[in-house]
Amino acid sequence: MKRFKINRVKWSLRAFSVTVLCALLASCTHTLTVSGRIPTPLIEPLPVSIGLIRPPEFSTHIHREKLPRGGGDWTIELGALQNAFFENLFDTVFQGVQPVDTLGCRAEDKSIAVGVRCPDGFVQLSLLEYAFLPPELSGLKFFSASTKYQLELMNADGAVLDTWVVVGYGKNEGGGFQPTDALNAASVEAIRDAGARVALEWPKRRNVQTWLDSVGVKNDPKPIM
Repeated sequence: MKRFKINRVKWSLRAFSVTVLCALLASCTHTLTVSGRIPTPLIEPLPVSIGLIRPPEFSTHIHREKLPRGGGDWTIELGALQNAFFENLFDTVFQGVQPVDTLGCRAEDKSIAVGVRCPDGFVQLSLLEYAFLPPELSGLKFFSASTKYQLELMNADGAVLDTWVVVGYGKNEGGGFQPTDALNAASVEAIRDAGARVALEWPKRRNVQTWLDSVGVKNDPKPIM
């Protein structure tokens, strides 16, 4: 009878361990669709029009990563939010924005609508990198996230005038929130930070100012490299 009780306890402990292990494994799998309100800067739009080019995956980008030391498996969808945000941002920065697939304003070019004036230039926007760190790996008390975008400016003929890489940062302590909620807040802040830099710093770049001058726009801020 005593041996039976001992075996019964062993089986109970084993079942409990398996249950805990399964729960831990489930908790290490995180799925997040980044969402939230990202306000755009209140600025005076530049009186020029651009054709905005984005790769197809820009609006559907999904970041997948398996973190070391028990950090878990992460699936993070940020394409929809970043796409909507930058569409709104460029509508704020420029007086006219035409989403296009390719360069050119020829009659056979289907990316420019019939009867629409050829834009003064083109901007190609792409996401180069998204990265994040949870507290377990950084040793800090917050989730951090970063976004790295590339803006390539081209004139109406398609010649590259300027290439600029901009990085945005965000963090969130989380507190009593779920890990996905904390990372969502950090990611939203990173996208917003990059957007603010685009709106405030990009028009001051020397090559961008030269292009603005060439299309008849007087841009007062002191140019930066």
